[in-house]
Amino acid sequence: MHTIGIIVNPHARSVKKSKKDIPDLLRQIGGEYVDVRLSTSLDELDRILLDFKKNGISCIATCGGDGTIHHIVSHMINMYAPSAPPPLLILKGGTMDNIARTINLKGKGPDILRRMVAALESGKDFETHRRDTMKIGNRYCFLFGLGLTTNFLDAVYEGEKGTIKNLKVIARAIYEGLTDKKGSSLFKRVNARVVADGKELPFREIMAILAGTVEHIGMGFSPLPRANEKEGTFHIIITGEKPIEGVKQFFRIKKGLPMKGQYNFNGLISKLSIEADAPFRYTMDGELFDCDGNMIVEMGIPVELVYV
Repeated sequence: MHTIGIIVNPHARSVKKSKKDIPDLLRQIGGEYVDVRLSTSLDELDRILLDFKKNGISCIATCGGDGTIHHIVSHMINMYAPSAPPPLLILKGGTMDNIARTINLKGKGPDILRRMVAALESGKDFETHRRDTMKIGNRYCFLFGLGLTTNFLDAVYEGEKGTIKNLKVIARAIYEGLTDKKGSSLFKRVNARVVADGKELPFREIMAILAGTVEHIGMGFSPLPRANEKEGTFHIIITGEKPIEGVKQFFRIKKGLPMKGQYNFNGLISKLSIEADAPFRYTMDGELFDCDGNMIVEMGIPVELVYV
């Protein structure tokens, strides 16, 4: 019987750009231990997960980026409820791989699968690390954000993606922040009443919110060092500072140091309530969604991440 159910996102950048047939390669490496499926839609993803559940698959693997993981984790949790979902093996294939980095998972997808198969063949129990998720509606994630966080992703996703594009958008943000450029789309603010664990913030003009149960957001940034400090909580940063103040503290943010100033909140919470004056965009693990203005972010179902 297959042990690992592998879900490949054919739209993932690493899969599309690979010179190899990724699904075929994973089948060759995994042999009798794997059941490799391609998912081109969320409906198809549900059908695959239902098959895995019926067939008693004991570990689910993802092949794609953090956005792929977001969708698979969300649908996996909902599919297996009220039981705990199977452990998740991340066959790294994203630009950032922030979720894999939280457990220091090394190597590329095929190498990770080879190590997993070797462990199974030797009869060893694979190691897992528990990570909390955050929940919005029926979706689950490890990273959440809005304001500058989402505006940055909008700019990064416009056109060709990649490290060079990310660096260009970072440079643009620094320039527009220091020059206080009027009408900057990167620094468009969200006017909202924000309540963190029952306590309302003393400011409403929000430049950015970033929260997570993983520490890293890519490009050398680790702004959420307390993400795994306490089970049942997530680390959140909320700032209402002016753009120039945010840019001046660029390296503090990068290193995970709290921002200075009166219009900041930095801490561990388990529930966030947002009541905005207008609709806004938000991100879950790099995927972008629209909100009508009211939102609750709360603790979700924990997931076991496989380390090999």
